[in-house]
Amino acid sequence: MPVTKRANGHYQVTVCYGGRTYRKTSRHWSHADAKAYERKWLASVKDVAAGREPERLIAEALEKWLLDHVPRLRSATKTKAHCRALLPYIAGRKLSEVSQVWAEIKAAEMDKAPATVNHKARILRQITRMAWREWGWVERPAAITLLPEKARETFLTAAQVEALALACPNPLAGDYVRLAAYTGIRRGHLLRLTKHEVQNGFIRLDRSSKTSTLQMVPLHPKVLEIAKRLPLPITEDGVRSSWEAARSALGMESVRWHDLRHSCASWLVQAGVPLHTVAEILGHTSTAMTRRYAHLAPEHLADAMAKLA
Repeated sequence: MPVTKRANGHYQVTVCYGGRTYRKTSRHWSHADAKAYERKWLASVKDVAAGREPERLIAEALEKWLLDHVPRLRSATKTKAHCRALLPYIAGRKLSEVSQVWAEIKAAEMDKAPATVNHKARILRQITRMAWREWGWVERPAAITLLPEKARETFLTAAQVEALALACPNPLAGDYVRLAAYTGIRRGHLLRLTKHEVQNGFIRLDRSSKTSTLQMVPLHPKVLEIAKRLPLPITEDGVRSSWEAARSALGMESVRWHDLRHSCASWLVQAGVPLHTVAEILGHTSTAMTRRYAHLAPEHLADAMAKLA
C-alpha cells in the first residue's frame, strides 16, 4: 500500500516511479494528509522524470526556509510564531501567487497595526528571494511593498526614567531600568551581565554572537555602583512584571523597554556627542542606524551653513 501506518502510529507514504522507491513519514499526518501528500509527491516525481520543473508551493518554501535559515536567527521563536500566523493564507497556494496572497492579507487585516501585518510580508519576501537566488524555484522574486509604519521610538527624559525605576515594585528591577537607560544595552544582554564584565568604568560587552567584536560601554556615575553588583538577584520574569506594573502605575503603557535604549541615544545626541561615537557606544554596525536620532540635534547643520562665505 502506498500509504501505511507504522507501529508507532505515524503514517508513511511510499511512492514508486521509474524503478525507484521514495518514502516519507510524518508524525503530524492524518490518513487524509498522507493521501494528499502522496498525490502531490507522485505528481512532482512525474514532472521531474519528464524534465518538467514542478511549480512549488509557498508552504514548501516556508518549510525549507524554517529548516535552513531560521534556526540561525536570534529571534527564531518570534519568527516561527509569525510563520504560524501566515499558514491560513498560504494553504495550497503556489509561489507564483505570493503577490496575490500579500494583497489578500492586507485586505483581511486592515484593522491591525501595519507593523503586525508587515511581519507576514517580510517572511513572504524573504522566502521568495531565497527561492529565486539560492534554490532556483522561481525566475524572479515577488514584488512586495511593505505597509508604511509609524515611528515607534519614544524618547524619555531622565526624570521619567527615574519615575519608572521608582515605580517598580521590586527595587532591583528599578536598578535595571536605570542601567538600561544610562548604558543603552539591550535587556537580553543586560540580564546576562556579571561584575566580571565591569572593568575600569566600562562594561565589556561580548557581542561575538552577532558581530564578533567586544563592545566597550562607558558607565555613567549614576549607575556605576549598580554595575558593580551585577548580576542583580532578580529573575527576568521579575524584571518584566515590575516593569509592567511601573508603566501601568504611571499611565505609560505605550513605553517599551527598548525605548530606554532609544532614550540613551537621544540624550547623547542632544548633548552634542557625534553620531559615530553614539554608534560606537550603542554597538551599531554602521552610523546608518544611528542617523534616526540626527533630527534631535540639528544645530550642526546650521553651523555648517554659517561657515559658507
